[in-house]
Amino acid sequence: MTDFNHIHSRDGEDWICGRSMAVHDEQLLHCEGRDPDEEEACRLCAERIIFNFGDPMHVH
Repeated sequence: MTDFNHIHSRDGEDWICGRSMAVHDEQLLHCEGRDPDEEEACRLCAERIIFNFGDPMHVH
């Protein structure tokens, strides 16, 4: 079983996009993007996932 989380939250002036993935309670991935613009924070987080897994990883 896989658990995937994608959460947006605020920290002062910044938006934080956090994503994590776990299999059988073992966390395999955790990344975060932070920016005053919510969409940019999400894009930065997605870029970090693609950097770790390569282009085949579909992230939106």
